[in-house]
Amino acid sequence: MNIISRLTLRHLLGNKKRSIVTILGIAISTALISAILLGVFSFFKFFGYIAIQTTGNAHAAFEEVTSEQFNALCEDASIEKVGLRELDEKRSGVRLLNDKENRFKIGNVDHGDANYISMRVVSDYDGTLPTNSSEIAVEEQFLIDNGLSLQVGDTLTFEQGYRYIDDELEGFMYLGGAYRSEEQFKPLSTDTCIVTAILHGNRATRDWDILRCLDDGYYPADNGDVETLIALKNCDHTAIKQLNVIVQKYGFEKYKYNTEYLLSKFAIEGSVGSYKSFFVMMAVALAIVIATSVILIFNSIGMSLTERMRYLGMLASVGATAKQKRFSIYYEGMILGIIGIPLGLIMGYIGTWVTLQYLGSKILAADILAGAEGMRGGIPIACEPIVIFAVVFFATLTILISTFVPAIKASRIMPIDALRQSSTIKMKARSLRVNPFVRKIFGYEGELAYKNIKRNGLKGTVITVTIAVSVILFLTVNFFCKSVNRLNQFDFDIPYQVMASCSLSEGDKLRSAISSMDEVDSVYSSGMIQFLFSKTPEMDVELANTEIANPAFLTPDFSGMTVDDMAVVILDDSEFEKLLSDNGLEKDKYFSDTLRGVLLNDYFREKTSSEVFNSRILGQKLCYDEVQNNPPAIEVSDFVKYDDENKMLDLTPKGTLTVFVPFSMYYEHAKEVLPEDRLTCEFGVETEYHEAVHDKIYALMETEGYHYYSCKDMADSLVVYDTVSIMLQTAMYGFTILLTLIAIANMVNTISTGVLLRRKEFAMYKSIGMASGGFKKMIRLETLLYGIKALMYGIPVSLLLSYLMFKSFTDKLYSFDPDLVMYAAVIAAVFVVIGLSMFLSISKIKDDNIIEAIKEDAV
Repeated sequence: MNIISRLTLRHLLGNKKRSIVTILGIAISTALISAILLGVFSFFKFFGYIAIQTTGNAHAAFEEVTSEQFNALCEDASIEKVGLRELDEKRSGVRLLNDKENRFKIGNVDHGDANYISMRVVSDYDGTLPTNSSEIAVEEQFLIDNGLSLQVGDTLTFEQGYRYIDDELEGFMYLGGAYRSEEQFKPLSTDTCIVTAILHGNRATRDWDILRCLDDGYYPADNGDVETLIALKNCDHTAIKQLNVIVQKYGFEKYKYNTEYLLSKFAIEGSVGSYKSFFVMMAVALAIVIATSVILIFNSIGMSLTERMRYLGMLASVGATAKQKRFSIYYEGMILGIIGIPLGLIMGYIGTWVTLQYLGSKILAADILAGAEGMRGGIPIACEPIVIFAVVFFATLTILISTFVPAIKASRIMPIDALRQSSTIKMKARSLRVNPFVRKIFGYEGELAYKNIKRNGLKGTVITVTIAVSVILFLTVNFFCKSVNRLNQFDFDIPYQVMASCSLSEGDKLRSAISSMDEVDSVYSSGMIQFLFSKTPEMDVELANTEIANPAFLTPDFSGMTVDDMAVVILDDSEFEKLLSDNGLEKDKYFSDTLRGVLLNDYFREKTSSEVFNSRILGQKLCYDEVQNNPPAIEVSDFVKYDDENKMLDLTPKGTLTVFVPFSMYYEHAKEVLPEDRLTCEFGVETEYHEAVHDKIYALMETEGYHYYSCKDMADSLVVYDTVSIMLQTAMYGFTILLTLIAIANMVNTISTGVLLRRKEFAMYKSIGMASGGFKKMIRLETLLYGIKALMYGIPVSLLLSYLMFKSFTDKLYSFDPDLVMYAAVIAAVFVVIGLSMFLSISKIKDDNIIEAIKEDAV
C-alpha cells in the first residue's frame, strides 16, 4: 500500500462520522437500485409463471395455417414442439345424456392434437393425456356438476354439436363460454370416448370442459381453419427476434406472441404500449435514485476534499502527481463502495423480500392475477446473477459519477494555494460588490450575508446546488407519482357491491324485493350502454355515430385524443335531478319529447378540472349510423362537473367519457325502437354482506321466474382494483418519502458541515464586536438568500424535467398540470429546513472561545 492509499484510509478513519454517513448513503442508494431491479424482475418472473398457467406452455400462436406451413413448422430446427387445434364452431359444443339441467350438462369441447393438449395442460391431472380421437381429458368440475364419479379408463357418452342463439334481434350466432338461458343446442353426433385424464382446474383451458384429441396426421379439410401453437427450443432474450424470423419465413399474417412469458425471459424487443411505458418509468426511477445518490456522495466527497486541501497540497509540494492526487479521491470512493455496495445489496434484498411477501400476499389473496386464483403466500424473489450484476453496475456508476468532479479538482490543487488555504475562495474585489439596494433593504447584515455566500465559494455553491437538486428531485418525483396515478386504470371505486339485472317489466318488482332485504343499504339504477366510434381489425361490430368523435369538439389540452368510445349511464330520475340541481341546470328540457343527457366533462376526475370537450359537442347525438335510434338516440345537451361527493359519478372509472340520462325518459324512448320484452335494466346494490346478498338475489331470480336475469358479486373485482392501487401507491409514495428523507438529510448535512467549517469566520465577526442580534439577522438573511438562489434554479428546472417526463410517458396524460399547491409547500419547506439547519449548527458553536476558534486550522 503506497503513501496515498495510507493517507486516504487515515483520513477516512479520522472522519468516521462523515465516512459512515457516506457509506450509508451508498448503501441506501444500492438498496433502492436493488429494490427497483429485484422487484421488477421478480414480478416479471412471476408473471411469466402465471402466463404459463393462464395460456399454456407455448410461445406463439398462428391462425389460418395451411397444411404446408404446418408441416414446415414441424421440420423447423428452431422449434421444439408444434401443436394443432381445429377451429370448427359446429363441433365446439357438448351435451351429456343425463337428467341434469341444461346449464350443467351443456358444455364446450376443444379439439387438438397430442402436442397441442400437452402444451395447454399445465395443471395437475389424473391419468395420461389423450393421444387419439377416441380419448378425451375432462375437467373434474364438469363431472362434479353432472353428478358423475368417473375414473380414468371409464367411458363417457355425449352428444357433440354446437350451441347457438337465433332470434330477430341478434340473428344467428354460435355460442361458447358460460351458459345462457335462451340458447339452444344442435347435436350432430353421439360419441363414446375413453376418459384418459381428469384435469384439476386447468386454467389454460378454462373455457373448455372436454379436450378431445385429434388423430395423428389429421388435418382439417378446409386447410386453414386451425390454430397452431409452437414452443421454441431456445427461449431466451432473443425469443421475439426468433419468432419474427419464423413469421416472415412462413408468411403468417395472423399471429400472437405469449408476451408476458417472453418478457419474463427479458425478450423485450419491440415492446410497445404499457410495456414501453413501464420501462420508461423504471428508467426514470433509476435516474432519480442515481441523481439523488450522486448529490449525497458528491457532497460528502467534496467536503472531504475541502478538509484535505492542506495535506494534498503538501503531497504536491513533495512531488505527488496529478494522477496520484486524482487516485486519492477514486480510492476513497472505492473503499466506501466496497463497504457500502454489499451492505446495500443485503438491505435491498431484505427490503425487496419483505415487500414482495407483503404485497404479494395481498395480490394473491385478492386473486388479482388470472391463473393464480387460489394461490397464497408471497411472490418469490428472483435473485439471478444478471440482476446482481446490474445492481453492482449502477451502484458503481453512481460512485464514479460522484467522485469524478472532486477527483479533477484534487488533481489541480497547487502547493501554495493549499498551504494558504485559498483554493476554495478565489475572489476578486469586484466580485464582492453588492447592489446598493441590498444594504438599503436588509441593512449592513444583509450586505455581509450576501458577501459571505460569495466568499464561501465551493462550499456556498455546494449548499445552493444541494438545495436546488433536492427541490428538483422532490418535485419531479411528485409529478412522476401523479402521472402514474393518472395512468392507473385500476384507481376507481364503484359504489355498489352487487350488480343485478332482469327484464324491464320485472324491474320494479326486483328493486322492491332487493330493497326489502335487511342486509341491503340502497338500490339504484346502474345500467350502462357502450357506444364505439372505432374498432380494431379483429373487431366485427357496428360503429356508433362517429360525428360525435370529431376532433374539433376537443379542448386544446386533449387535441391529441382519439375518442374511441363513450358510455351512457342510466340514472334513477331522482339522482338525475340532483345532478342537474348541483350543476345549476333546469330539468324541464330533460323530461320532454327528446331524449337528452348531460356529459361529465372531466377526464381525470381530480380537484383540478380536466375538460375534454368544448361547447361545440353540445347538441350532438349518440346513436348508430346504420340503424338510427337503436338504442334510442341521445342528445348531449349540457356539461356537468365532477363532484367526489356524488357517488353516481363514480359508476364509471376515470378516463371514461360518460353521458348520464334519466331512467324514465330512456326507457320511454327505448320502447319506441326496441321490443319491450327484450329490454333489461340493471341495479347496483350497496351492502356490507355482499356474498349473502348475492346468493339471496340469485336464489330469488331462479325461484320467482325472472327473465334475462343475472347477478354478479362485484366485491371481489373491487378488491382487485383496490389492491392494484394500494400496490402502486405504496411503491410510488414510499419511493418518494424515502428520497425526500435522503434529500433533507443531504441538505442538513451539507449546511451543518458548511457552518462548522466557518468557525474561524464567525469568531472573527464576534471579535470585531458584532452583537448577537446582528449575527442572528445575518444568518437569517443568508438562509433567505440561499433559499431564493436555490429556488431560482430548482423551480424552473423541475418544471422543465416534469414537462419532458410528461412528453416521454405516453399520450394518455394529455394535459400538463403541475401541482401548484405542492410547489408552494416545497418553497415554504425549503426555508424551514435551511433555517433549522443553520440555527441548529450555529447553536453548536455559539459558546466557542473566540481566540481558540481563530487559532484553529479549520481547513
